[in-house]
Amino acid sequence: MFFMKHVGACGICCDVCELHKKLGCVCSSGIEEIAKEKVRTQWGGRGILCLVLDCAVKRGVAYCMRDCEEFPCEKYFEWLFPYGEAYLEMHIKRETQQEKEEK
Repeated sequence: MFFMKHVGACGICCDVCELHKKLGCVCSSGIEEIAKEKVRTQWGGRGILCLVLDCAVKRGVAYCMRDCEEFPCEKYFEWLFPYGEAYLEMHIKRETQQEKEEK
């Protein structure tokens, strides 16, 4: 059985993230104290600021996809990080379809 150890505010499991492998970072939800510290110190003085984590911390959102009513927001489309435009548009289409079905 596979257990995810860490999931970033963006929703990506750190165990499958190449940045995690290269940088040794451990992402977190946007509401953990470690997230606030990472944003404040730009990942322990490495000069790395994850824009998604920064936004999640400022908004008090644990996981963007699950907890933010604005997901996918314009920031995701502007950054195209960590998801591509087609993936983000799929979320919008599904949400729109679900709203139509509920009416």
